[in-house]
Formats: sequence, structure tokens, C-alpha cells
Amino acid sequence: MTVRAKKHLGQHFLKDEEIAKKIADSLTEKNYKNVLEIGPGMGVLTKHLLQKKLKTSVIEIDSESVEYLKANYLN
Repeated sequence: MTVRAKKHLGQHFLKDEEIAKKIADSLTEKNYKNVLEIGPGMGVLTKHLLQKKLKTSVIEIDSESVEYLKANYLN
């Protein structure tokens, strides 16, 4: 399952795994403990955040993205 970007929602998806990893790494270097990701899309950043010792919460309004995230990231 893939999620397509919807113009009316202004969606632009982060696709670069290395950039997502660098973002997640920078948060743990700065001792963040809680992270709120707005609009995770297909979870490229989310998966790197979940690998860290961070309390990660996400907010997504696109039902297609919500279903994708549930299928791929909920235990």
C-alpha cells in the first residue's frame, strides 16, 4: 500500500531515509524525550523516531495515511 500526496492538504512527503535518520539522531543528541510529529505521511521519519528512546506521538488527518501507519507501525 502506498499513499499519494494530496494537493488540497498541501502534502509533501519526506522520502530521503538518510535525512530522516539525521533528524531523529539530532533530537536524541539534544536530549529530547517527547516528540510530536505532525503529518507523518508514510512514516519515513516516524520509523526512525520509534527506534529512539523518545515518546513519539503523531497526528495525521489524511485517512489514507492513517491506515498505512496503522498497518505498518502499530504493534
